[in-house]
Amino acid sequence: MTETLKSRIKRLARQQLLRVDRGLRGGVKPELEAVYQNIFNRDLAALSIEDTFYPLNSAANYSLLYLVLRSARELNIRSVVELGAGQTTILIDALRKKGVLKGSALTIEHDDAWAQRIGQLVSHPILNVRLVERQDGPYRYKGYDLSALKTSDPIDLLLIDGPVAGDEERMHSRHGALPLLDRLDPDGFILILDDAERDGEAELVERVKEYFLKKNIKFASGQSDAAKRQVLFATGRMMSSAFF
Repeated sequence: MTETLKSRIKRLARQQLLRVDRGLRGGVKPELEAVYQNIFNRDLAALSIEDTFYPLNSAANYSLLYLVLRSARELNIRSVVELGAGQTTILIDALRKKGVLKGSALTIEHDDAWAQRIGQLVSHPILNVRLVERQDGPYRYKGYDLSALKTSDPIDLLLIDGPVAGDEERMHSRHGALPLLDRLDPDGFILILDDAERDGEAELVERVKEYFLKKNIKFASGQSDAAKRQVLFATGRMMSSAFF
């Protein structure tokens, strides 16, 4: 048996175990969208931010918007890197304009037209990059070309919600975010991974855990379930966000 075949068998077995685990713990909970919506709308009103958001279909749902908004309100986030442009990009911009987020923000997006459209709505930069083929152990996928990311500032908040994933061909595309783990702020950070109910993202969650354990990084993790599932990792001065 070749090493490549062994790796593939191991990966498929891991996927099956993750499916069983998710089945035992239950799936997403769309009925909780209204709960997160009420909290999100309340906090928008408190900050005098106009509610022009559309958390529908493939866009960010209310539990994701809630996590970003609450993290920004309660913690001193100095730098944000976001993978995938959309509703959260607009929220990040609104929070920066209100002074809730005082640091830098950068959104990475591969779709030219979408990057231009969202870029017209926000004041922080949207880095339009191409997708590149990657062979990552047993995983082969197209992920963001992160070589275009020149900033060396530590990342306080890393939001992984792109590129488009979900089907068999693209299910591991978000694993391309793994090199960014080396850029997370050693004093404390938040990492939010969206769509964690899906196979590819669930595997990425496990790979992130393995990375932290290997690096002896003390972390806490939390999970939000509504129309979609988010898994949040936090360390250091951001540790409380794991319990949001």
